[in-house]
Amino acid sequence: MLSNHLDTDFVRASFPTFAEPLAAKTAFFENAGGSYVAGAVLDKLMHFYRVNKVQPYGECEILKTAGTQMDAGRQTMADLLGVPVGNLTLGASTTQNFNTLAFACASLVSSGSEVIVTDQDHEANIGAWERLCQRQGATLKTWSINPETCELELDDFEKLLSPKTAVVCMTHSSNIVGTINPVEEVIKKARAVGSKVIIDGVSFAPHQWPDIPTLQPDAYAFSSYKTYATHLGVMYVADNLLKAIDPQCHYFNHGYPQKLLDSAGPDHAAIAALDGLGDYFTKSYAHHFDTDNLSLYQKTQKVSGLMHAHESELCSQLLEGINDLPIRIYGRNTVDGREANVALTSTKKTSAALSKALAEKDIAAGHGHFYALRLLQKAGVKDTDDGVLRISFSHYNNTDDVDRVISVLRSMH
Repeated sequence: MLSNHLDTDFVRASFPTFAEPLAAKTAFFENAGGSYVAGAVLDKLMHFYRVNKVQPYGECEILKTAGTQMDAGRQTMADLLGVPVGNLTLGASTTQNFNTLAFACASLVSSGSEVIVTDQDHEANIGAWERLCQRQGATLKTWSINPETCELELDDFEKLLSPKTAVVCMTHSSNIVGTINPVEEVIKKARAVGSKVIIDGVSFAPHQWPDIPTLQPDAYAFSSYKTYATHLGVMYVADNLLKAIDPQCHYFNHGYPQKLLDSAGPDHAAIAALDGLGDYFTKSYAHHFDTDNLSLYQKTQKVSGLMHAHESELCSQLLEGINDLPIRIYGRNTVDGREANVALTSTKKTSAALSKALAEKDIAAGHGHFYALRLLQKAGVKDTDDGVLRISFSHYNNTDDVDRVISVLRSMH
């Protein structure tokens, strides 16, 4: 089947959750907090728990089998991203991975150096570096958003960048604003002065699968539980950064690149289940495209393109359906240059009231600051506990889901 459009019937059939009564009646827009899990991932997860939930590796067959499944999960994630498996760290979460990476960068960040963060980021990619600067006596600089647009402007970054800049930390797209940031330009400019660039892709990866070979960051992190898989943090670290950091693993594991930032191994079954994500993308590719002579990385990029286009159509439907309401959308009010992740506040209703009204109609969309407290403060949100209403899409959402959201929001105004 050669297609320029995503087959949502096929997609939803690939997620067992939709066969459950509770999920079947719910329009799910809490995807930025965690997506549904693909059936192929669930199959691998339950197989590991049922057949060989043991300490992996060893001489006995059951131990070898467990280790083989974990190796397959790691390799599949590497193949999905098009990177060597030795450059991947699988941690308990992206927050934990950033904390570990920041500790590991202590030898790169001294009292004479500077670190640039943004106030558009999730706190995980700010606080870890702020604490590192405090420990090392380094200077922390903040690349601030434009309070009106909530976007990061490249000119402001250029004013902060200097030969003293050791590390630049930024989000690929904000979990509030949704704008796709100019990470390619940032990497080019930062590399010219010898600084490392750490990209938080947690809010980007669910909407567009990261193209790390093209982007070539020094580090890139995202969460697999927001990309239809198990609850893990996935972090790519380039060879040049791996060689420069302080290992955070047991001393006898220093010779294994994939263990250098392994502060404590996460659930073995969760790692093994990542192999199922490769199955999901492979089957999706076979359903939508005719040719089969591509790598898993290439297939995933093509499927991701269909997912992104589908989400963009749905996001446009939402934005057009509420554009005359007395609300503020944080970021762009069109889909140009943004992901399908929309945060808004109303001049008439609290964000909590909007979330509750949606919930009463079986629509899941939360409210709050979503760990981007600094962003909301800079954007002028007075009650950051009430925060914003966030409507976050995934590729399994459909037009009926969006119509339901529009109907409730219009009825509240």
